[in-house]
Amino acid sequence: MNLQFERFTLFCRDMAASLRFYRDTLGLVVVEEKTLQGAMAGGLLQLPPCTMRIALLAAASDTAVIVGLFEISDVAIDALDVPTGKPAHGQTALVLSTTDFDALHGALTTGGYRFLTPPLSYPKRVASERSPAGLYREMIVYDPDNVPVSILQIDPLAEEATA
Repeated sequence: MNLQFERFTLFCRDMAASLRFYRDTLGLVVVEEKTLQGAMAGGLLQLPPCTMRIALLAAASDTAVIVGLFEISDVAIDALDVPTGKPAHGQTALVLSTTDFDALHGALTTGGYRFLTPPLSYPKRVASERSPAGLYREMIVYDPDNVPVSILQIDPLAEEATA
């Protein structure tokens, strides 16, 4: 069996608000938009006939999709409870890396988004098979649907930068 990552899908309450966050603030690019309607749209998710607006976003127009935003209308669906400011069992989080950490922090702050974890830095002095050594800069912000989005940048350690 061979599995690979395809995308992170979010059933959003408000497509416009989610696009402001993922496209306008984080800088992802919409690479496909479509609307499905009727029994097929609902049947896919065990819902009655509905309308499903879909936006697929990637880091660039020629790269793999990272996030799929799905807005369902014409039928009521449940809402998850707002997080209490700490992780919960079963909660999901999206982790993205950047090379423009400070600018993203500024844009998220200007946009009025709520942070679970404000920017912090911590050194990882020894590389492992899956993660390099470096100065890890990380922040966790809630998207418009209260999904935690961790934004990470790994910089060289000060002693490596001068070597």
